[in-house]
Amino acid sequence: MRSVVHCDGDRFFASIEQAADQRLRNRPIAIGGARRGIVISASNEARLSGIRPGMPVRRAKRACPSLLVLPGHFDLYEQFFQQILCLCEETTPLVQPVAIGAAYLDLTGTRAIHGKGALPVVRQLRQTVQRWLRVSFSTGIAANKTVARIASRLRKPAGEFVVLPGREASFLAPLSVGCLEGIRPETRETLELAGVRTLGALASAPLDALQLALGRHALQWQRRAQGVDEDPVRPQSANAPQWRESVEFAEEAWEEPRILASLRTMLERLMTRVREQGIEVRRLTLSLRYTDREETGHSLTLAAPSDLEMDFEPALPGLLRSAWKRRVRLRALSLSVSRIYRPSPQLPLFDGLPGEHASLRTLAAAVDRIRRKYGENAIRRGAPAESPS
Repeated sequence: MRSVVHCDGDRFFASIEQAADQRLRNRPIAIGGARRGIVISASNEARLSGIRPGMPVRRAKRACPSLLVLPGHFDLYEQFFQQILCLCEETTPLVQPVAIGAAYLDLTGTRAIHGKGALPVVRQLRQTVQRWLRVSFSTGIAANKTVARIASRLRKPAGEFVVLPGREASFLAPLSVGCLEGIRPETRETLELAGVRTLGALASAPLDALQLALGRHALQWQRRAQGVDEDPVRPQSANAPQWRESVEFAEEAWEEPRILASLRTMLERLMTRVREQGIEVRRLTLSLRYTDREETGHSLTLAAPSDLEMDFEPALPGLLRSAWKRRVRLRALSLSVSRIYRPSPQLPLFDGLPGEHASLRTLAAAVDRIRRKYGENAIRRGAPAESPS
């Protein structure tokens, strides 16, 4: 029987700010998205005043006049997370980062290696991280990734939850279907309208009825609701590319407008997949393959993570010119994303948020729904207007 651990950082960004700057310790602080106008992380001291991720910054300041709102320092968070992963890898080589602040560990061989079970090893790891880095994380321990992830979020902060082998289905049964990672809001609404509100109901529902709401993935979702998940823990770098889109030209390409048009289409597809996974990314990498099969590439990194192609698209011409290091015709392009983040919390309705970013998110969500229903080509974005000379 496998022993899988999901580690989930507590108040992760705010805790790192306090760990890095002792002047911030024991003070109510929040990390605020300047563009989005919402709190994306809040310290324990801020939470005592009711400050929560997803709250508008202006409302948070009214609720806690002494609240210190800081911009996100995402390079710093990635550095801390890399150190946490290094400590994890001293325990087991099977470490899979899934987002900045969250990772899976496979401790199946822990008893043979350490002479003890998973729980004492996890507790020792948490103590080491707390002592060396002054940040905490909560853990869920179970026989698979789905159950471990859900369990890790039930005893936050700095908590642990163990689901014993054979108890997966009974553990999941009373929980909301929204606990399953990847269930979109519209899918959840469809299930709830059909009377499927809990994982227990999803686990026992007739498969043909579920296929109306979940399509060809119905069996996969039902098995996960039953506590069955065979997906292994796959070791990888925290900054390794996670999703990729590629195109190979039928004839060698040289014209920059044509290549940029292909890149925009690839970016749209890539970011649609990012949104479907419920994540955000900071880094976009372009790889070029020349007609002589040599390859070059270049990356760009945003100041803050995003799931919108509109945030990356203005930089595509510069990215192409930086990657195109040889004046040789191109045979193929590849775009990939890395530096994965869990999505910044949002209010229930995007249009309840101020500013342009809320409108862009609402637009992206609407376009995604149309494409899921009518196909990828049902709606296409036009090329950006040329700048006046």
